Amino acid sequence: MSALAGRPPNAMPLPIPMPASLAPKSFGLDVWMRRVLERAEAVRSDWDEESVHDLRVALRRCRTMADALSEVNPGPGWRKLKKHSRKLFHALGGLRDVQVKQAWVKKLAPAGDPVRKHMLLLLARQARETRESAERALNAFDRKEWRKTLRKLSSKARFFPLESVVFQRLALERLHAATELYQQARKRRSSVAWHRLRIGIKQFRYVVENFLPQRHEVWAEGLKHAQDLLGDVHDLDELRRDIRRESRHLAPADVARWYATLSAQRKARLAEFLAKMSGEDSFWFVWRAGFQWGHSLRPALLPQRRSA
Repeated sequence: MSALAGRPPNAMPLPIPMPASLAPKSFGLDVWMRRVLERAEAVRSDWDEESVHDLRVALRRCRTMADALSEVNPGPGWRKLKKHSRKLFHALGGLRDVQVKQAWVKKLAPAGDPVRKHMLLLLARQARETRESAERALNAFDRKEWRKTLRKLSSKARFFPLESVVFQRLALERLHAATELYQQARKRRSSVAWHRLRIGIKQFRYVVENFLPQRHEVWAEGLKHAQDLLGDVHDLDELRRDIRRESRHLAPADVARWYATLSAQRKARLAEFLAKMSGEDSFWFVWRAGFQWGHSLRPALLPQRRSA
């Protein structure tokens, strides 16, 4: 049965509880473009994981909103936004990847483990290099041009209101693309296929959280959980590749033990992901229902949204 198979013909429409109101200050391209400027100053102090993550999230929000808006309201400004932010975004991504690997290595083995010690030394060197690259990118980031782009795009970004049918259709397209990737990943079971599925779910999530805030209030936990599980799988796959590259410097028995640990962690997360995406109560069905039975959406108080 397809992941998006409908309910039986005699089933009642599924009401999706919606928050009655949302603070408008939390949404909008201009909000996140200003936040980029704020986070860019904050990250300079110590380049800790949280600061790096916050700045990258703000940049990613702007870039993903530009991608979506370029489809529904085309213009050269979206391309300029992405061009202005490209180098800094990717430089921060390199640093963030290293920081995530460091956290995994510390989590998966005690302090005396030889593979842990070797990988942490290697990752510490990579962290210094990627931080230097990120610092250069941040110094080259043109704040004046960013503010100029913000002024030009602010009204254009609000051409279609939040929750517009335009954005609902865009989200539904992303959802269909993600379900296709899901079917491919289930057949191939390769790291590449799971990674592509993760990207597909991310693209659906970004449209929902940026342009369909009412649905996002209901779906936020499920969307994040699905993405996090596949994100963990990707992190574990990348760490395994790194250990394999360094295996000539390590004892075979130690490497084999790490492979077993990584495999077990990966298997557990994939099993949880597949369980969440299967059956009538799967995330796929819940997300699809939010569009298929859109007219049965009903308001709900914000504190009650998680019980939905």
